[in-house]
Amino acid sequence: MERYWQIEKVNLKYHIPLHILVSALLLLMSPFLIGVANLGAQDTAKALEMYVALIGIVLLPPVFLPEQNHDIRDLVYTKYLNGPAIYLVRILGNILLMAVLLGLYIGMLVYNECEFPVGKYFCGTLTEMLFLGGLGVFFYGLCDNLVIGYMAPIVYYIAAIGGGEKYMKMLYPFSMVRGSYGEKVWLAFGAVILVIGGVWLRCRRKRRLVR
Repeated sequence: MERYWQIEKVNLKYHIPLHILVSALLLLMSPFLIGVANLGAQDTAKALEMYVALIGIVLLPPVFLPEQNHDIRDLVYTKYLNGPAIYLVRILGNILLMAVLLGLYIGMLVYNECEFPVGKYFCGTLTEMLFLGGLGVFFYGLCDNLVIGYMAPIVYYIAAIGGGEKYMKMLYPFSMVRGSYGEKVWLAFGAVILVIGGVWLRCRRKRRLVR
């Protein structure tokens, strides 16, 4: 357990602070970009799904970033025998950060007298964050390129805005706006598959490099 805590402490100290700062600034800018006071349920859902969920793209894909430096990658791969555990510790830590930031933001909405089902909107938004971030993790693991890891969920997001409901069906990310939550179950399932797939692809690449 201590070993895993050390991995997360290194992640928090050296690898993720800039991404936390970007996410916090994104949320702090929201009063200037979207309404955050006295919103009804539909408008609150729109703010959460179409704006706040974007921090999933910022926080989750960089879990492989430290190993982008080949010297660090070689050190990590020789020092740690259980590669997937390193990535999963970072992923779980970053998910916790996402949940904390989302919880603080939802608390601010409640303080500003927005009316919405708090629990459902928290879970629904976090699920979308995980799916967006999971897309990034998968394509980062596939291509070994952080830019592609960021671009994949952005393309998905843009496609969803541009009439994606008709084609994405159960993977449509903005379902809470119309009061539907069934899509979130599929997004949660998809997020798990994408994250596991991304880690597997990354570890497969590791095995090729170590040989």
